[in-house]
Amino acid sequence: MGHLKFSAGGSAANSAVAASKLELKTGTIGKVGFDEYGWSVIQSLRAQNVNLDHALVDFHNPTGVSLITVNRKGIPQFVQMLGASEPICPEEMRPNYVEAARHLHMTGLNLEALVKAAEIAKNSDRTVSFDPGRKVSELGYKALEPVLKNVDILFTNRKEARALLAVETDTPISNVMEKMRTKMGEDKIYIIKGGVEDILAYSPTAEFSVSTFKIKVRDTVGAGDAFNAGFLAKFLKGESLRDAVVYGVACSAIKCTREGAQSSPSKSELAKFFEEHKSNVQFGNLR
Repeated sequence: MGHLKFSAGGSAANSAVAASKLELKTGTIGKVGFDEYGWSVIQSLRAQNVNLDHALVDFHNPTGVSLITVNRKGIPQFVQMLGASEPICPEEMRPNYVEAARHLHMTGLNLEALVKAAEIAKNSDRTVSFDPGRKVSELGYKALEPVLKNVDILFTNRKEARALLAVETDTPISNVMEKMRTKMGEDKIYIIKGGVEDILAYSPTAEFSVSTFKIKVRDTVGAGDAFNAGFLAKFLKGESLRDAVVYGVACSAIKCTREGAQSSPSKSELAKFFEEHKSNVQFGNLR
């Protein structure tokens, strides 16, 4: 027998909460409906010190919700009702909110809004990261090129990377990355997440893999978002790409031992985990 649990979610919100727990100042651009679920989301984000000055309210559509079932291996299946969550229209975006940030991390389905947000950030000399997720990756490179040209860090998994470039599902990931870097440029950072598989990192100066931690998986929902937050927490402090990837892997691993999309660790919990597991980290050279 299983049990039911209600919690806030959404990829961008998950990353904002996870980063806030790691003591970064975060805010989110998102939309909720004028209903009980929307109020619950707002209260949950406030409780995690996420800035909501750009939170939008849709008085015509309900707050987006997802029904997620998680099996005994921690693998989820989703049924989604986007509701007010999408689309966030470009004209609803306040440029000064993006300009005031040090870094812009993007998820979402509305390409026009993603294009505008990335352009605002780049015109203000801000760095930009993007995690397109499965649905947006399936739109393909041509559709996403106006967004990708202003992205500094691209987060995908192996399946999403192949879908983005419309290559066969059995194409070696090394060939996928060669094609991606040819199209997007070798001046960017590419992070390929892999679940239990090694994380792959490509930058102008390094290409390496990082092993994942051996943990008892309880729930993988939000694991990729936790990784992104952990990575950015180190990267934005000027630490090495290797340290950023390892921090992201550890953040994701701890989240997978807990229920809920926003159950990522605090900075002190992450430090304790590192102390206990740092000897298990393995690196590989991809060159």
